[in-house]
Amino acid sequence: MTDLIDGYIADAIEHGRCTESGDYKKGNAAIDRVTAAVAELRRRPDRGESVLIELLNHPNGWVRLSAATHLLPLRADDSSRVLEELAAGPQSQLGFGAMMVLREWRAGRLNVS
Repeated sequence: MTDLIDGYIADAIEHGRCTESGDYKKGNAAIDRVTAAVAELRRRPDRGESVLIELLNHPNGWVRLSAATHLLPLRADDSSRVLEELAAGPQSQLGFGAMMVLREWRAGRLNVS
C-alpha cells in the first residue's frame, strides 16, 4: 500500500510539474498512472477514502488538487473546501485547475470514479 501511495504522490507532483512546463506527453503519462492508482484505491473497502483524506493535507498543492478531485464523490464538502483554497491562491496553473474542477463538479459535468 505504501508503494501505491508514494506512486500516487510522485505522479501527481510530476503531472503538476509537466502542466506548469507544458510537457503534455509526460504529464499525460503521469495522470494515467494517477488514474490507475485511484482505480486500485477504489478496490479497497473504504474506496481509498482514508488515503485521499490524508493527502488533502499534503504540502504539495498538486497532490492536494489530485486528492480533492478524486475524493469529491466520497467527501464533497472536504474536497470542495480544499479546491476553493487552491483556487483562491495566487494566479497559477494550480489555482486554475482547482477552479475548473469545482466549476465542472458543481455543474454536474465532472465524472470522477
